[in-house]
Amino acid sequence: MRLYGGLILVGALLLAACAADTQPLPQSAERESLITRRAVVETVDVEGRQVLLRGESGRMLSITAGPDVRNLAQLESGDVVKLQYYEAVAVKMADPSNPGDPTAVAVVERAPEGERPGGAVGKAVNLVVDFISYDPASSVATFSLPDGTVETAVVKPEMREFAAARKSGDRIDLTITRALAISIEESQ
Repeated sequence: MRLYGGLILVGALLLAACAADTQPLPQSAERESLITRRAVVETVDVEGRQVLLRGESGRMLSITAGPDVRNLAQLESGDVVKLQYYEAVAVKMADPSNPGDPTAVAVVERAPEGERPGGAVGKAVNLVVDFISYDPASSVATFSLPDGTVETAVVKPEMREFAAARKSGDRIDLTITRALAISIEESQ
């Protein structure tokens, strides 16, 4: 009887250990970042549409304002220009019934006539890619696009567990969103 009791205990411990090793694989992951930079307007040449900026590090940057930039004449030396860049990436296992056709949405906004110069542009792209491989040593994932083109990408830390759990042939639903906004900060 002791033998059976010991075998039952060992069996229960083995089952518990196996259950602990079968954690569900991550089915999705996402990351996002927002970078904000400021620069001071040094000079504005309205006729030539040239703006000279001094960045936070002191570095000078000359920008040509395209014809779509409204209200350039309102920009003055000493104004603070704020630039914000946003990027988000989301991945999840693709629905098997999803054909994977790429879709994109773009948004463009610019300052109304008479207001301070500024604007924003953004784009979101969604597509299904075929996972090929992931190298954890280099953090590089390889995948193929719907047109068959093979691409590689460095996987950011917050998405590595998802990448490591994938196997060749998995279909991944990928959404990439990027946006850029430029505005003039009002002085206090």
